Order: sequence, then C-alpha cells, then structure tokens
Amino acid sequence: MDDELVDRASELLLSLIPLYHNTILKHGNVISGIQAAQFRVLHVLSMHGMQRMSGIGRRLYISKPYMTALVDSMIENGYVRRQPDPKDRRVIRIVITGKGRSRLSTMAALMKNDISRDLSSLNSNDLELLCRSLTDLRAVLEKIPEGK
Repeated sequence: MDDELVDRASELLLSLIPLYHNTILKHGNVISGIQAAQFRVLHVLSMHGMQRMSGIGRRLYISKPYMTALVDSMIENGYVRRQPDPKDRRVIRIVITGKGRSRLSTMAALMKNDISRDLSSLNSNDLELLCRSLTDLRAVLEKIPEGK
C-alpha cells in the first residue's frame, strides 16, 4: 500500500466536505440544518434497517446528546420509532416509519431540485465531467468496506 497516496486521497476526500456543504447544502436552500440531519438519519435507516442510536451517531458523526435530541424530535414528528431489539430486549433500536419514508422521499425531491437549480449554471462540458467524476468516485468508494 502506498501510504503517501492514501494520505493524499484522504486529504482530497476531506476537502470535499466543506465544499459540498458550501455549494450544495448552502444556507438559503429549501432544507435547513436540522432537516438535513433528519434526512441523513432517515436515509441510513431506509438503507440499513433498524439501528442502534449510537450506531447511527457513529456513522453520521453526530454526538450522543445531539443524536438523542434529534431522534426525540423525529419520534415526535412520527418519522421514526423506538423498538426493542428482537435478539436483546434491553437494546433499543430506531426504525423508520411510513411517515418517515414519505418525508425522506419529499426531502430528497426538494434537495434534488435545489441541486439541479445550482448545477444549471454549469455548461455541458462541466456537467459531463461532473457526471463522469461522480460515477468514478462512487465506484471507487463502494469498494471500501463499510465501517460498523
């Protein structure tokens, strides 16, 4: 393994996070900060099924206190519910509800519209390059084993 290349790739990936937040999830778009956090939680639950709150927090880099408040608000809105783990009833897992799936779909459509509007300022060559690059990036990232 080439440690220097790994370091360079790590730095470049990290540099995408603020760029993504400043260009795609920028202030003023339809989705607010808490809604974006809810979207991320709902997405994890829709992709991976019921999860421990601590596992969701680790996966999304959300602190335990904020994760608790976030999930509590999502329960109040009916997007998720707590459910005892079938293998260990002492463990509580979070599961997405039908209302949560509907909210996820709505939020995804709003975010896609925001992103489409922002991308419409690019020319065709830039859009083609972006599509190719994102396709390649996704293919490479999917090869990395998912953390627990």
